[in-house]
Amino acid sequence: MADRRGEDRRHLAIGLLAGAACVGLVATGPCAHTAPLRTHPVSPSAPAVQDVPRSDGLHALPVTSVQADALPRVVPQADPSLFLPCDGNTGLAAFWSGAELMVVVDRALPALFHLPGDGSLFDRRESIALNGATLLRLYLPDHPTLVVERQKAGWLLCVARKAGQGSCHAPATLPATHLQPEPGRVLFAQAQPGQVVTIPDPATGGRLFVGTTRQVEAVVQPRQAVGYAVRPAVLGVVVAADSAQLAMQATPKGPVLEAIAAQPLPVGLPASPPSASVRQGQDWFWLGLKEAPAPTLLQNWRKARDSLGQAGDDPAKILAGQPEAVVITTWAMRVAAAQAAFAAGYPQQAWALLRDLPGHNGSSPDLGVVGQRGWPGPGVQALRACAALLSGDLAGAAPLATAEWAFGPDMVLWRGAYFMLTGADSLPTSVLLARGYARLEQYPAPVRAWLLPAVTQYLAQFGGMDERAVLGTLPDDPAYNLDRIVVQARSGQEETARVALENLTASGDDHMADQARAQLVGFLLAHDQIGPDMAAEAYAQLLTAQTVEGGRATSHNTNDPLAVQAQAGFVAALRVAYAQALAQAGQPVRAVSVLGGVGASAMVPQDKLAQAWRTVLSGLIFGSPHGAANSAVASGAGRNNRTGRATPARRGRNAEVVPTLAKGQQLALARANMGHLPDDPLKAKLLAGLGRQFLALGQAAQAVPVLQQADVLAIEPLMRADIEEQLAQAALESNQRPLALRALERSALPNLPDDLAARRRYDEARLAAANGNREGAQALLADDESDTGLSVRGALYEQDQQWADAVLVVGRLASRTLPEKGELTTEQRDLVIRLASDATAAGDAATVRSLQAWVGGRPLGAERQALFAALLRRVQKAPVVSLGVVRVPTQFDKSVKDPK
Repeated sequence: MADRRGEDRRHLAIGLLAGAACVGLVATGPCAHTAPLRTHPVSPSAPAVQDVPRSDGLHALPVTSVQADALPRVVPQADPSLFLPCDGNTGLAAFWSGAELMVVVDRALPALFHLPGDGSLFDRRESIALNGATLLRLYLPDHPTLVVERQKAGWLLCVARKAGQGSCHAPATLPATHLQPEPGRVLFAQAQPGQVVTIPDPATGGRLFVGTTRQVEAVVQPRQAVGYAVRPAVLGVVVAADSAQLAMQATPKGPVLEAIAAQPLPVGLPASPPSASVRQGQDWFWLGLKEAPAPTLLQNWRKARDSLGQAGDDPAKILAGQPEAVVITTWAMRVAAAQAAFAAGYPQQAWALLRDLPGHNGSSPDLGVVGQRGWPGPGVQALRACAALLSGDLAGAAPLATAEWAFGPDMVLWRGAYFMLTGADSLPTSVLLARGYARLEQYPAPVRAWLLPAVTQYLAQFGGMDERAVLGTLPDDPAYNLDRIVVQARSGQEETARVALENLTASGDDHMADQARAQLVGFLLAHDQIGPDMAAEAYAQLLTAQTVEGGRATSHNTNDPLAVQAQAGFVAALRVAYAQALAQAGQPVRAVSVLGGVGASAMVPQDKLAQAWRTVLSGLIFGSPHGAANSAVASGAGRNNRTGRATPARRGRNAEVVPTLAKGQQLALARANMGHLPDDPLKAKLLAGLGRQFLALGQAAQAVPVLQQADVLAIEPLMRADIEEQLAQAALESNQRPLALRALERSALPNLPDDLAARRRYDEARLAAANGNREGAQALLADDESDTGLSVRGALYEQDQQWADAVLVVGRLASRTLPEKGELTTEQRDLVIRLASDATAAGDAATVRSLQAWVGGRPLGAERQALFAALLRRVQKAPVVSLGVVRVPTQFDKSVKDPK
């Protein structure tokens, strides 16, 4: 019998959801109909205009009689379409994921959140904001044949009709995207490539690389390979990555897929081996490196500089109007001098000579046929990019990441160095640097001095076990003392490293001593030898010293851009460590102010910065409100984890007054800083928690976009179902019934946990009630005697003003919830008022008196006490309408509107 009731309930839920689709959405297809406006025909003799007299002797305005029995039907468009307004630089990609068409726009476009609806099949859509991109989810379960058109004002999606019908047709010929296997990588060649957006696949949970395009192109055919698969697409390139080694980045020729690891997967053609001899590699040839003593290299540079003469002046002036032979000769002399300067350890002078190289600067002189011959070639471009990198001009060094010549095995060191200095993720960067470390050790001393210390420090700090192994035995040089200690600490020699760090804090090199102190604080905190409050105070003192003294490390190296970057990176790393300690100490609001403005750098890779933001945002979302309770931590009071004794609060320049911040303000602050995290499943967990917190505070409108983003980024099916149920709640609270229906449809998984299945059933009942099907909503909950089920059933009765039934249901809830003795909680006090209000509206004086006797003298709060007394007086009179004081559990807040 129970199984039969369960089966009937499932059929009822399906019918209710189908009814909701017809009632809650713009009517299309079978649900569309026109309602008659009158039931009797209009008399032919009736006047077109009636003069209606009034009792006061005046006359009302003329009334035009009804001329038609029904509203005219709206003729649907011949070609259902959706227009996406954007400029010509905005790329687009589209692909199917289950019943939905996923449209990826490679930039943030607020206009996509306000697209008008026209009643077509494109109206069932959601717009979700991602980092630097916008995602549209179009519910099209029939998978119609779509055509994408590039127009001057944006993109147009339309449904293709049969031949000869409508105006939406795919063009006969299109430029094609070509899959080109290359050594160690695969290039998806496009005529006008866009960007690469990484998102989880909502259907499978896998990682997707989506390459957009800025023009309509024929898509690549699907194919399967080791570790990845090229998915079918409507537009653009979609690659499903099964391995964490894989990465895809945008290049001027199109997206490039490669595997970056110590033992990479075979992607594309077999990787080219490096040159047999380091000194015969392309890097040595292109950069002009020579195996010679430093004085000899310096002499060569001076000789080349002196021989430049007029050719060393501004090329825009000296080459204007000159014949081709003069242009070629002049630039050849400048390139040769730049090579000599670079090899001698003067990259800034090399950059000055090549900064205005034709083809890289719009103000450069036109070379005519010289440019048509392919000059400058890859060697000159590589020299220019490497000189820019060591000169601190990262924009000029950008070709090191995307140019075809940069993927060669002899340039791997420079590509890794570019990733390092721009703050890319530490894992692929350390792999590239480790591959090129042996080449770096054989570079001429002047060039080696620029890169070797920074690369060694990076590998010691962020490299894995395989990457650290390439360091071997570090030189017995004071400059490598800290790197040696860090390697020891990360290799399991904790005690040896701790003693060495304590000794290094007394170093005569002030910058080295400061770095050792910072490392020591982090070491003690990680090993639970000090608390986060004490660590935060120590980091604050170090930061203050760096600010007051103005960066002691760079005072003697103002002409060394890498030294300046290193000092700035050290300060940024201190701020990151300080912010994490503050968050762990319960001060996430202060941590946000410390971490704000910190960008990725060599000392703070992007993944480490994102990890710090996750710690801070987790404290904002799940921590207690930030206020006076944490003032002791802010002033330095805390507990020493080693001794277990409380440490007194310190008074001085580092003591700060912690501002009081309400929970709602903390959540708003967390939402505003979510963009610092990459769009991945870890972010989905924080977004899901943030959405639940917004719902708990009754801020459903704020919860909806947060939960939509979490739904897209989550990869576990059960987690997505839970998020979608929360999204359905938020959508119902904010009167977005079509969105609630879609969320409930997506969350309908088999074998859901009992609590999640029950919450979905409550949402289905509320949606049915919101669409006018009160009886069906009550039928869904007829057998539910749980506290939440009774509360929802009572709320539905209260909405219909069926007060007697509401008293029965809410009364059963109160009988099991309200204790006979003891102080009442806030929720229990609200339930008292709710039951008293329903009983008063029903004229049930006996229930109100029994409730008064049950509560006795226990306090309800001043406002509730006064309201309860008023209800008790009113119940002696004739039944009146309810005062509308209704409170249901937090997950259903505001589901019951105040009756008027």
